[in-house]
Amino acid sequence: MHKILEFQAVVLAAGRGSRLPDVGGAVSKCLLPVGPYPVLWYSLNMLERIGFQETMVVVLDEDKSNILNALERCPLKIKYELIVIPSDEDWGTANSLKHISSRVTTDLLVISGDLISSINLNEVLNLYRKHDAALTTLFFNNGPEEWIELPGLKSKTKPDRDLVCIDKETQRLVFLASASDFEDNVTIPRVLVKKFDSISMYSRLLDAHVYVMKKWVLSYLVETDKFTSVKGELVPHIVKKQLSKPQNPAEKKGTSEKNLEITKDIFDFATESGYESKIREMSSYNDHKFGTKGVYYNDLIRCYAHIPDKNTFGMRVNTLSSFYLSNSKIWAKWEEITGSPLVDRFHPDSDVKTKQIDETSTVGEKSVVSEKTSIKNTFIGANCTIENKVRLTNCILMNNVTIKEGCVLQDCVIYTGATVENGCSLQHSLVGPHHVVPASTTSNHQLHAETTDNMITLG
Repeated sequence: MHKILEFQAVVLAAGRGSRLPDVGGAVSKCLLPVGPYPVLWYSLNMLERIGFQETMVVVLDEDKSNILNALERCPLKIKYELIVIPSDEDWGTANSLKHISSRVTTDLLVISGDLISSINLNEVLNLYRKHDAALTTLFFNNGPEEWIELPGLKSKTKPDRDLVCIDKETQRLVFLASASDFEDNVTIPRVLVKKFDSISMYSRLLDAHVYVMKKWVLSYLVETDKFTSVKGELVPHIVKKQLSKPQNPAEKKGTSEKNLEITKDIFDFATESGYESKIREMSSYNDHKFGTKGVYYNDLIRCYAHIPDKNTFGMRVNTLSSFYLSNSKIWAKWEEITGSPLVDRFHPDSDVKTKQIDETSTVGEKSVVSEKTSIKNTFIGANCTIENKVRLTNCILMNNVTIKEGCVLQDCVIYTGATVENGCSLQHSLVGPHHVVPASTTSNHQLHAETTDNMITLG
């Protein structure tokens, strides 16, 4: 395995999951189970598969020990350094990058800790290399979102959408904004129409939150100190700035009213230190067909977006819908996503007595599944107890869950430490952390929890 020297990688895994139900305080979003491993494992495996031997992982300080314990039980060769940020402060993703900036000596690959995908990240890196980009992003175009009937209370919350404009010929990312920023009409800068022959506008792409960026972008982020979010603020700002030209040096000279030097703008950071410009002058390559302008229209800042083939699996586990859907799809996509077959669906220290358990179900460490049970397409975490005459279909059971005799559960999510007493029949229901569902309870699309105070909004 070769070591990638031109990039450092960082996985941002400090998100609490504002669009996911809280899972009991001790488990962060990046440790939610998808198949036999936590979500974070899939991002690390993705880096390992393309040759990265080490990476930084940004986590909340209160989650560090839990994440270390979880990853130690996962098959990983890549070395990971957990870098903590305060749990009691509301840090955005841009704040996390500023926090690690002193450790970054090369261009940077940023990956979200909730991404599960079969993408070969070399496709994104090669697009970045090809055009010597300032920034390259990844989007998935998997068509209309799959409809799935979710457990819990029904919600009419609609996901926020991005408006993304990409030049068909070059994959240049020329416009990026949230659809919620516009009421009825969308105004596209006139310069885009003049500059690019054919622009595709998308409103249903999935932003993978994967970014390849020049080291100077991180320096700009640190020195300006005006961004808190990478996706919401920094990236749209850079995409917009690439259409501008640097100010004339004569225009920039001077001081402010307080006799202070005028703040540097982004073009003071977007400088080329090598022979990049001379190579472009000597090359016959041009990214546009008409006009007399030089290659890339002489733009110093260039942003690109890679959209892989529609058959490429890509999902961010950041909503209840995606969490639920990823668990239902993971087995069919396993080798495509991980690059290797799954050897053990049942942990060696588990005790599975039933023969009525299908190939799309997994059982975690020290869990006991009784003989007279029927298990279909169900994830069972660690230290769980499934008693006799239980039927589980399309369910997710976190750690330390007990399902008593005679229960029938379909399309349910049972959180850490919960107990479902004898004879319950639950469909499309959520059982909150450490909650006890009384015997013989019947429910459909219900939320069973001690209190809703610790449950984050469902989306």
